[in-house]
Amino acid sequence: MRRMSDVPPPRSAFPWYLASSSLWLGGMSLQGILVPWMLLGILETNPAQYSLSRVLIELPPIAALLAGGLLADRTDARRLLIGLSVVACFPPLLMGGATPAFWLVVCFGMAMSTLQSLSDPARQAMLSRITRIDIQRTIVVATVVTSLVGIGGFAVGGQVRTLGLGRVLAIEAALFAVGIAALWRLPAQPAQLAGPPRLFAGFAALRRLRLVRNIIGLNFLSSLFNAGAYTIAMPFVVTEVYNGDAAFLANMFIAFTIGSIGSNVVLFFAMPLLRPGRLFSVLQLTRIVILVLLFVKPPVWLFFVLVFAWGLNMGGTSTLVRTTVQELAPAAVRAQVLAILLFSFMVGAPVSAALLGQVVQATDPLTALLPGIPVSLAIFLAGAFGSGLWSYRSPSHPAAATS
Repeated sequence: MRRMSDVPPPRSAFPWYLASSSLWLGGMSLQGILVPWMLLGILETNPAQYSLSRVLIELPPIAALLAGGLLADRTDARRLLIGLSVVACFPPLLMGGATPAFWLVVCFGMAMSTLQSLSDPARQAMLSRITRIDIQRTIVVATVVTSLVGIGGFAVGGQVRTLGLGRVLAIEAALFAVGIAALWRLPAQPAQLAGPPRLFAGFAALRRLRLVRNIIGLNFLSSLFNAGAYTIAMPFVVTEVYNGDAAFLANMFIAFTIGSIGSNVVLFFAMPLLRPGRLFSVLQLTRIVILVLLFVKPPVWLFFVLVFAWGLNMGGTSTLVRTTVQELAPAAVRAQVLAILLFSFMVGAPVSAALLGQVVQATDPLTALLPGIPVSLAIFLAGAFGSGLWSYRSPSHPAAATS
């Protein structure tokens, strides 16, 4: 008799997953435009206030990620995502009926980022259960498709002055609502674990997984001064250095996302990769060049080219990290291990917001790009010589199976 784990998922599972995840990311992309614009474009907060808002918005999701990983391993992930999508419809509608104020926008951002954190582990871990191809290419396809819809979210957010804040917030809520219908079409995703809950089972697994532990650590370091520079410094670069409006800010996000999509398209045709750790390490060096050129305040056309290149770089490294962790994480605690990976992003966000916000306040937005240069060099050296990434052979590659 075949075990349930040996039965392939229905062919419709992955398309419905893509539909639900794309609609969710479309709503969250709108969120990513609206919160910075309300804080900087409408309320005109200073760098210290803006960095404080980012710290506060990113703190609750840190705890929510671990809870989300535990829930994803111990409940039906499909039902969990449906419930969270229902809840996500309400904060944008409530915000649309209110007048923006600093603390109201912060609470709105906190609520949505917490829902994002609760849903992410279930959404990521589900990929291994609904795909019919190797996990490397599965993650790439999911990233490309959802990012394309995310670009649409950025484009709509960039028209907030034309459409009005209330209408754009209503569109955000509608995207979450329509996504529920796609989630209903997914097969059930029963719990992976039974027995009493173990909140730190994922951390216990990491003690046995040196390579996963190392790549999550390097990802955390990158999130502090590379991803952090993008989320904290770049909105100020747009508004203060280039005097950009909401459309300029949206175009920056779009250029970055198109770059991220481009790198994933290239990876799809190259995958499965035998040694993804080597590519991850080498990409750190190309990021140094990008940050140096952005620091010298290039003309607008070159600024967008460099943002696109940064998206290529970060999209590639993020996908390589996700695929490596997904390949090596034990199935029983996969969602919790993935939650720790996401946790490394989330912990870095408030820390980088506090640090880089002070840099922006004391100097200028471009200076906040500089710490990412030595950090990228350190990540390359660690990846090449001390972490095991350089010699890692992916089990998804046919050559690894025959060696």
